[in-house]
Amino acid sequence: VPLPAKAAEDLALLGDGVVGKALPAPPIEDIRVWASPGPGEWDYRIVAGDEDGEKVRTESYERLPDRNGHEIYARTLGVEFVEHLGVDPESGDFYTFVEDDVELGYTSRFTPAILWKGGTTAGATWKHDIKIEAYKTGEPDDVKYSGSMTSELRYVGAYEVTTPAGTFPAILLHAESDIEIGPADVTDSMYAFYAKGIGKIAEVEATRISALFIYHSKTKIAKVLESYPKRED
Repeated sequence: VPLPAKAAEDLALLGDGVVGKALPAPPIEDIRVWASPGPGEWDYRIVAGDEDGEKVRTESYERLPDRNGHEIYARTLGVEFVEHLGVDPESGDFYTFVEDDVELGYTSRFTPAILWKGGTTAGATWKHDIKIEAYKTGEPDDVKYSGSMTSELRYVGAYEVTTPAGTFPAILLHAESDIEIGPADVTDSMYAFYAKGIGKIAEVEATRISALFIYHSKTKIAKVLESYPKRED
């Protein structure tokens, strides 16, 4: 699948030579094989954005007790966020149902969960409407803000990707979201490359936030994998 022109434009933020030739795109039977949810730490070099060249961002996975027969993980992103993820072993679906904003001390609950479907092929797109409830972390019964999210996810294709950690064949997933909660409107676009058995190896994300007429923010960030946990086959 040739890289779409808009995706190529957005992914240019990664720099020259990162995204290479298109490859045969395999079906995603089980997203865990690609997301490689842990345990362990993955270090990413920020190559563009507000923190360009200033630091390495660490992301980690931790296995939590199963819930209703589903595997549950916590994914910590830097020091800012913790995502709570689930895996349906029958369908291979991989989903986010709760996110903690550590800096603000708030937790967001998604109903239904933000879903990355298993059993998909290149070109597949899935959309869903999600209810969001935000509450102070540790106080889930006291909802402070309610809102909605429209999410569209797409399996774009497979490409050769070169990072400081090596060159890998990787699948490309693209997520676009529109969120309205409390006084804020948020739009987010994220491209993420995943290598089989390794996890996420590169990412570009652009976010715009506006709150009524008093606050506006736009951010872009691009990062590439620098190191990852080596595991036995």
